[in-house]
Amino acid sequence: MTAFVVFVLLLLIAVLLGCLATGWCLDVHRPPTTPADVALVFGCGEPWKADARLRQGLAVFEAGLAPHLIVSGGVKMPGREQTEAEWFAEWLVAHGVPSERVHLENRATNTAENAAFSWPILETHGWRRVVLVMSDFEGLRAHLTARRAWEGKSVTLYDMHASSWPRWSRWGWWTSAEGWRLTNHTVPRLFRYRLLPYLWRR
Repeated sequence: MTAFVVFVLLLLIAVLLGCLATGWCLDVHRPPTTPADVALVFGCGEPWKADARLRQGLAVFEAGLAPHLIVSGGVKMPGREQTEAEWFAEWLVAHGVPSERVHLENRATNTAENAAFSWPILETHGWRRVVLVMSDFEGLRAHLTARRAWEGKSVTLYDMHASSWPRWSRWGWWTSAEGWRLTNHTVPRLFRYRLLPYLWRR
């Protein structure tokens, strides 16, 4: 085996390990071991993302891991007059969540605002243990955005993000064009929004 072949094999192994590491880093998963206070379901206008996040939020509620849900999003859903939060709330109530357990944040237009505008709801109720429900490939971004928004407020974050399968998975995102697209949507934003320093902050 020539040195060039060895180099190519080592390079391929390094790329594979890098892809695996990227998937695992983006898809953070940290469920609470005891019930948290509330789950924050991040809004999204894309139907497939919205459906996955709603089902994950419902699963968190039904598992008893969050007795309340905040639905956040002020953007109009495609083809509807309702905002993301209004549609999310209607869906959750239709699927058995009591309306008094669903709390609307009806102004946010992006992830940073989802976190910032949800803070008054958390503060009003004294909630400090929060489960974040986002798409899996955006899990790290949601976690760091919330950590930045609530820095110094003694909030404990948990992560139970919605699966994007078959479009994206931590194991094999690099095997499809859609996986690359979604990853390339997320990774640059970690740098553009200067989120990485919050990996080491509480």
